[in-house]
Amino acid sequence: MQPPRPFSISIPDAQLEKIATKVRDFEWIDVPADHGWAYGANQDYLKAFCTYWLDGYDWRHWEAQLNTLPQFIVPVEGIDIHYVHVKGSNPDNPPLLMTHGWPGSFFEFHDVVQRIANPADHGGDAEDGRNVITPSLPGYAFSGRPEKPMGPRAVAALWNAFMRDGLGIEHYIAQGGDWGSIVSGWIAFDHPVTKGGGCLAVHLNFPGVRGPLEPKTEEDRAWVQHMAGMQLLETAYLQVQGTKPLSLAFAMSDSPVGQAAWILEKFHTWGDVRDGDMDKTFSKDHLLTNLMLYVATGTFNTSTWLYRGVFEEGGVNLPPGETINIPTGVANFPGDTVYPWPPRSMVEQGYTNIIQWTDHKAGGHFAAFEQPDAFVADVMAFLKKAPTA
Repeated sequence: MQPPRPFSISIPDAQLEKIATKVRDFEWIDVPADHGWAYGANQDYLKAFCTYWLDGYDWRHWEAQLNTLPQFIVPVEGIDIHYVHVKGSNPDNPPLLMTHGWPGSFFEFHDVVQRIANPADHGGDAEDGRNVITPSLPGYAFSGRPEKPMGPRAVAALWNAFMRDGLGIEHYIAQGGDWGSIVSGWIAFDHPVTKGGGCLAVHLNFPGVRGPLEPKTEEDRAWVQHMAGMQLLETAYLQVQGTKPLSLAFAMSDSPVGQAAWILEKFHTWGDVRDGDMDKTFSKDHLLTNLMLYVATGTFNTSTWLYRGVFEEGGVNLPPGETINIPTGVANFPGDTVYPWPPRSMVEQGYTNIIQWTDHKAGGHFAAFEQPDAFVADVMAFLKKAPTA
């Protein structure tokens, strides 16, 4: 196993100029009158976003900000894994492995990793700190591209090898949202310490790997009915990315504006966006930095392969009769109405050891972006309850 090597982000000027030219030359389309976000991306918002992209946004500033985080590359099972590794104030605590999803990136954790790793610098207790590791999923940002689609269960096995063989970490705690939740769920099922793996506990802010979800109450049935409606109205992206990802990629690969439209619509739909005002929930600088980790790295294509991979793996349901039994934390942020958490009684059909369940007042799918204070507090509270070995 090769040792990790330090990594620093440096996008060439020529690449930045090419992106700017394509944004500047984009030919805007005809849209329905007063369409807002009802038919997809809001063109008025997108025009303002692209104007800021060209005239206000400073990638070099954010590149420097990202480079304040210690980054590395380590090859694991033939794939280069890019990751941030922040050393914490108490290395005796099990490290925290945090995994992002789509259309997010490791940048989602930019404002929270130091607060978890070194809480005394932010008004907390140094004893609660720990090393925090936030990798980029295969095919995302600066990680290597898999030869063919990988599903989240395969990524879970890769992550366990990454932690134990790549970094020499025997035991760890997993955390994730979106794909990160599904990857972390499979880590908790396939690679817990009770099965000879390295995972001690798991914290989730998205309902990922699941048990049977059999409805038994009116609340359960209402959730099932709601999800059936969301399946019809809001999952066309999933069907495209899960069946014909290359057809989408060919259309998007040469259009930074197209990628922005596709990705921003998900932030609007899944985030806790009140009154349709994106700027109240997400700063354009944050959205652009996350977007550039797709556009500037040319990974819009390979990022979507996880969707085909999960179809090929057979989905996200636990095997019949099986459960996840290690200590589990659930952070329920209510603003994601497309993928809300099921009632706790349904979740417990798949997770038998929920030691923390928090119903938050605000925040949605991108919790670390939207509500960093609440996210950090939730994670830190869980870590105090989680096993240490």
